[in-house]
Amino acid sequence: MNRTPALLTRLTERHPALLYPDFRRVFWNAFFASASFWTMLLARGWLVFELTGQGAWVGAVTFAGMVQLALAGPIGGALADRIDRRLMAISADAVGIAMAGGLAAITFAGVIEPWHVLVFASVDGVARAFGTPAEQAIVPNVVREEHLLNAVALSGITRHGSRIAGPLLGGALLTTLGAGSVFVLSGVFLVLALQQLLRLEYRSSPLPSTAGRVLAVGPVLRDVREGVQYVMSEPRLLVVLVLVGFHCGATMAFDSMMPTLATAVGGADVTFSAIIVGIGAGSIVGTLIVSMIRDDAALGRMFFLVSIGSGLSIFVLGLATTPQLAVTGGVLAGATQASFMAVSVVFVQRVTPDALRGRVMSLYIMLAAGQMAFVNYGFGWLSDYTGVRPLLVVAGTLWCAGFAAAAMLLPELRSLVRRGNFRQALEPVT
Repeated sequence: MNRTPALLTRLTERHPALLYPDFRRVFWNAFFASASFWTMLLARGWLVFELTGQGAWVGAVTFAGMVQLALAGPIGGALADRIDRRLMAISADAVGIAMAGGLAAITFAGVIEPWHVLVFASVDGVARAFGTPAEQAIVPNVVREEHLLNAVALSGITRHGSRIAGPLLGGALLTTLGAGSVFVLSGVFLVLALQQLLRLEYRSSPLPSTAGRVLAVGPVLRDVREGVQYVMSEPRLLVVLVLVGFHCGATMAFDSMMPTLATAVGGADVTFSAIIVGIGAGSIVGTLIVSMIRDDAALGRMFFLVSIGSGLSIFVLGLATTPQLAVTGGVLAGATQASFMAVSVVFVQRVTPDALRGRVMSLYIMLAAGQMAFVNYGFGWLSDYTGVRPLLVVAGTLWCAGFAAAAMLLPELRSLVRRGNFRQALEPVT
C-alpha cells in the first residue's frame, strides 16, 4: 500500500503554505541561500581566527558581513517596493556566487590575508542587504493571508534550520580540506538558490509613480523616509521592532565568540562546527512547533517562553565547561531564538501594507542585523581581554530582565504575551 499520498495530505494539512508552488520555490531558495550564509560565516570566522589568533578579527569580519544590512538595507527595502522583487533577489544571489568563488580562489592559491576576507565579507553583505528585503517581501504575496503564519514559520525553518545542512557539510570540509573548500560549498548552495528563483512565477509590478526613475536618488530616499515615518507612527510595529533590535544585540550576537569558546571548552574546530549545527537543530524544532500553532493565545504563550528561554540559553553557553554543554547551549539558543524571530516576523507582517512591506522588512532586518553586527564586533574585541563567559552571562541576564520589565510596563507587549495579538483591531493588509 502506497502511504505517500496520505503522508503528503497530512503534511499539507499541518503546513498549508506548502500547497502553493511559488511558496515551495521561495522556501527552497531561502534554504539554500541561508545554508550558503552559515557555511560562509563558519569558514570566514575560523579562517581569520587561524590567520590571526584574535577574536577581534573574527568580530571585525562578522561585523563587515552584517553591518551592510543596517547601512544599505533601507535602500534595498525601498527598491523592493519599486521594482521586481524577484530580479533583486536573483541579482543578490549572483553577486554572492562571485564572492564565494573569489574567496575560494585566493584561499586555494595560498595568498589569503585577513583583510581580503574583510573586503569580500563587505561586498557579500551589500548584496544580502539588497536581496534579503526582497526575498522576505515576496512571502506574503505567494500565500493567502490565513496561511501567513504557517508560511513565515516555515521560512524561519529555512533560515535557521539550514545551519544544520550548511555547517554540517561545511564543518566536515573545514576539518579535512580547509576553508577554501567551504567557500566552494557556499557558492554551490547559492547556485541552487538561484535556480529556484529563476523558476518563480511571481512578479511584482513597479509602482506607477516610479516609471522611468526607479533608481533616482531623491525618490528612493523619499521612499525610505516614508517607511521610517510609517513605522514611527505605528506603535504596534515600533514596539516589535525595538524589541527585536534589543533581542538580537543581547542574545544573538555571539558568533564572534564561538571560536574562542570552542577552544576554551576543548575540541577547537570540531566543537565550533558542532555548536553551529546544534543551533540549527534547535531552530528546526522551535520553528516547526511555531508553524503548527493555530491559536493566538497559544502564540502569545510561545512568545513569552521563547523570549525568556533565549536569554537562559546564553547563560548555558556562558557557563559551559565541556563541548557537550556548549553544544547543548547551542541547541537551546537555536530553538528559542529562531522561534522568537519567527513569531516577531508574523506580528510585523500582520499589520504592514504590501506597498510598504519591503521598506518595513528592511527596517526589521536593519535593526536585527545592525545590532548583531555592532555587538558582535564589540564582543569579539572585548573577549580578548575579559574572556567570553562574562560577556555571555551578562548579556543573557540583561535580556531576561529587560524583556520581563517591558512585558509588564508596555501595554502592546503585554497584549502580545497574553493574547498573541495586538490590543488594537488589526488593519487589513492590502
